[in-house]
Amino acid sequence: MNIQQFQYILAVSEMRHFEQAADKCAISQSTLSTMIGRFEDEIGIKIFDRKTKPVSITRDGEALIRQLKIIMKDLNSLENMIQEMKGEMEGHLSIGVIPTVAPHLMPLFLSRFANRFPKVNIIVQEMITPEIQRSLKDGNLDIGIAAIPLEDPYLQEYPLYKEPFLLFDYYSNNISEKEINIEDIDYAHLLLLTEGHCLRNQVEQICGFSSRNERLSMNFEFKAGSIDSLIRFTKAYKGITLLPWLSTSELSSEDRKRLVSFASPVPIRSIGLVVHENFVKKRMLYELQSIIRAEVQPLINIQAEERLVKPFK
Repeated sequence: MNIQQFQYILAVSEMRHFEQAADKCAISQSTLSTMIGRFEDEIGIKIFDRKTKPVSITRDGEALIRQLKIIMKDLNSLENMIQEMKGEMEGHLSIGVIPTVAPHLMPLFLSRFANRFPKVNIIVQEMITPEIQRSLKDGNLDIGIAAIPLEDPYLQEYPLYKEPFLLFDYYSNNISEKEINIEDIDYAHLLLLTEGHCLRNQVEQICGFSSRNERLSMNFEFKAGSIDSLIRFTKAYKGITLLPWLSTSELSSEDRKRLVSFASPVPIRSIGLVVHENFVKKRMLYELQSIIRAEVQPLINIQAEERLVKPFK
């Protein structure tokens, strides 16, 4: 048995199709099938039932595949550790970013970070927080960027920055420059992101929804899937919402007039890097943390940050 056979078996277990698995491994279907067949003959156990469509995994095969995933994860960690020791960073780095951060943060640092590691293929995808946590623990993701703390015993967190929330008000006829208290928000006109987004949970915590029974004055409830959609619908239907500071940086001058700061204690959220407890690409992790901090901190109002005393996940 060899590592290539492990890779072929895991590819079939993922794709549940020999031809697609062969394409993924960049080999012919006959070669892949032959190599897996030799492995099965060597150990005397059938891993796949080739008669079913899609290909199914036998009970013994399920147990073997779980162990093969652990072996491949350990081998990847060993390879990464050796690269760290030699100072030669190559291969792949996958980064998952929550949707309420990705479009506003990634343009600030990604090019600089990629140039720092020219031999590393960096893959970035938007993922909600539960997906990031699951993928980090499954070994399908290297680094997550999310609102912290997550309080997950298997994950480690590295703080990046704290950003205040602002009230985006298209309901009021006149916007005062005066700061607003959280208790004075008109909840009957509040629009939120859809379920599953950590930003929705943060806003619900800030507003204390568990102890409130306000109903929307409108005869519909809109749950946006992105901050951009949330902003558009808030404007179109004359509502209000809460936005994290970084997401307001590209608003038009007219929209910025609709932003209202909160009086102390200012609600904030903390954004950080999240990795598995056994993550070994520490050099890249620390470099990523340093670059993001250097790019974001100058954009955040330091005086406002000093008053942030009410953090939320």
